[in-house]
Parts: sequence; C-alpha cells; structure tokens
Amino acid sequence: MGKLDAYFKLGEMEQRFNESGAGVRTLASGWLLAALAGLGWLLDPSKAGPWVVPLGLLLSMVCTMAVAGIATLWVLDQLVFHRLLDAVFLVGLRMERADPTLPPIRAMMLKMIEGQGTHRWERFFYFVPIIVFAAFDAIIVFAGSDSLFASGALRGARAMSGVLLTLQIVLIVWVLLKQRASTLARPMCWFGDQEFAKLAEDRAFEKIVKASSPLIHAQ
Repeated sequence: MGKLDAYFKLGEMEQRFNESGAGVRTLASGWLLAALAGLGWLLDPSKAGPWVVPLGLLLSMVCTMAVAGIATLWVLDQLVFHRLLDAVFLVGLRMERADPTLPPIRAMMLKMIEGQGTHRWERFFYFVPIIVFAAFDAIIVFAGSDSLFASGALRGARAMSGVLLTLQIVLIVWVLLKQRASTLARPMCWFGDQEFAKLAEDRAFEKIVKASSPLIHAQ
C-alpha cells in the first residue's frame, strides 16, 4: 500500500466511526422523545389514577431512566466511537505534519474549528436533556404537592424519588468529569514529538498548512 493509499484509507476509517457515532445520536434522540412522551402521558389529566405506584414516583422513575439512557448512549458515542475516531484522525494529522506532500486536510479542519474538536458542541446534545430531566425531577421532589406521593400502596414515595434524583445527579457529575478529560492534547504527546504536541496547546495548526508542498498551494 502506497503512502497516499494509506493516508486516504484513514479517511474511510474515520467515516465509519463517524457514522457509528451519528447512529448513537439518533438512538439518543429517540430515547429523549420516548421519555418526553412518557412524562406527557403520565401528566395527561385524562389518565389520572388511581395509581398503584404514586404518580410522583412514576415521574421520577421516567426521569431517571431518561438520564441513565442518554448518559449510557453518551458513553458509547463519546468514550468509544469518538475516541476511536480521534485516534485515526491524529494518525492522519501526524502524517500531514511529517510529510508536507500530503494534503493538510485535518490540519485545516482543526484550524477551522479553533483546534478544539467537536466535543464542545456535541456535549450540549447530551447534557442539556439530562440536566433538564434532573431539574424537572428536582421540582417534583422538592416542590411537588403531597398528593403526587400520597396515592398508591407505597409509603415513603417522596424519599424514594429523592434517592433516584441523587442517582441522577451523581451520574451527571460523572459525565461532566469524563467529558472534561476528553482532549486532543494528551494523545498528541504519545507520538514523542514535542513540537507536534505543542500545536494542540497553541492551536497553531496553520503551521502544518503553511509547511505543505507548494504543489498543494498551487492547486
């Protein structure tokens, strides 16, 4: 396999990982809509009890499943497929720096998005829904009327909802901490090229573009 063939083969791998991530985001959208539909069904006045499980606890259970499901899909998207995508992307970027005759596609991409990747935008796709569900559940637990938790055969339903809310908060904090740890700078150090690693710190990917072959610039 020639140099150019290997270089463009990386693009095919990136496409597969990117499509896998997009598929996970489609599942997350479906999960979000299903959770909203479940909350809407429970809050529909025409569906009012009597409930075996108190309505307030049912709402908390739906919010918890929504947060857990979206967070699980975030792990699959961002911690699996996106990291695999980043791994292939950085190999291609390293090739562009080492060989000026290769088209600086990835260097241009990073420069256009200010060297921060797409993590900062994709996080909102997951974080906004889970925070909204948790906030809604917090309103139910702390401000919901006693009638939401008094009906049904269960006792201590508000306390159970509080436990579920705590689990949601712990999960959200864990996701936020893991998201902050996702950067390109750290794996760029693994190549043993300090100047290459410094590109991520300075966001100076235009240096790779400027060093590319004059034949590329001429085109």
